[in-house]
Amino acid sequence: MKRILQTLSALALIFSAVGNVQAIPLTDLFNGQSITAGDKVFDQFKLIFQGKSDGSTVNTNNINVTALNDGGLDPGPGLMFNISNQEFNVQGDGIYAYLDFQFGFHVSVLDPNLRINGNSLAMANAFTTTSGQPINDDGSFILEKIGTAAGLSNLGSKNVEFSTLDDVITNKLTDTAAFASQSDIWVTKNILVWATDVGDQAGFDSFSQRFSQGIRPSQIPEPATLTLMGLGLAGLSAVRRRKAMK
Repeated sequence: MKRILQTLSALALIFSAVGNVQAIPLTDLFNGQSITAGDKVFDQFKLIFQGKSDGSTVNTNNINVTALNDGGLDPGPGLMFNISNQEFNVQGDGIYAYLDFQFGFHVSVLDPNLRINGNSLAMANAFTTTSGQPINDDGSFILEKIGTAAGLSNLGSKNVEFSTLDDVITNKLTDTAAFASQSDIWVTKNILVWATDVGDQAGFDSFSQRFSQGIRPSQIPEPATLTLMGLGLAGLSAVRRRKAMK
């Protein structure tokens, strides 16, 4: 109980010390900076792949990352990615215009009594506009993998999507995953935005994710320790019986 109270007190101090939260460009994170949200450290950001149908590249200075220090144990602290200058917008080219962007990072706990046991992903302000053609295919999609090492998905995966296919709208803006408690995890994101017909558009301007956490279970004595404790109590009882018989 004492350990639980100490952990909750530490959390209260962490979450009350929000102060002025400053956004960090994703470029700086790719260059070695880290960001802390609550008791979670986000580091080792890495650009894995990027490609655009027009041959250009994503300007990661237009992606600002902010710590989400609220959330308590569930949904927990996390990160907000704000995209400016329509960096993740795509205009249809009459064939298939697209943006494909993949990156990853590492998450670890500062409080030794806490463990990460799940996370959530949300896309915001996603849109598609169509040129009125009866056949259309436009949208935004984020696939996220969680693993015990970079690039793995052994802890789970999730996805969000906003798209229009032949006037049928897919509107799945949130997703969650739960997994066995971990002191650190690796996250890999693959972002795809696409538009087909000339005049079509698709995009979004932010996404966020949070990492739920649980209090680490108290250490359970080993079976041998329990046996010794039992022998000790039995011995104490025998001594007390002998004293009572005198």
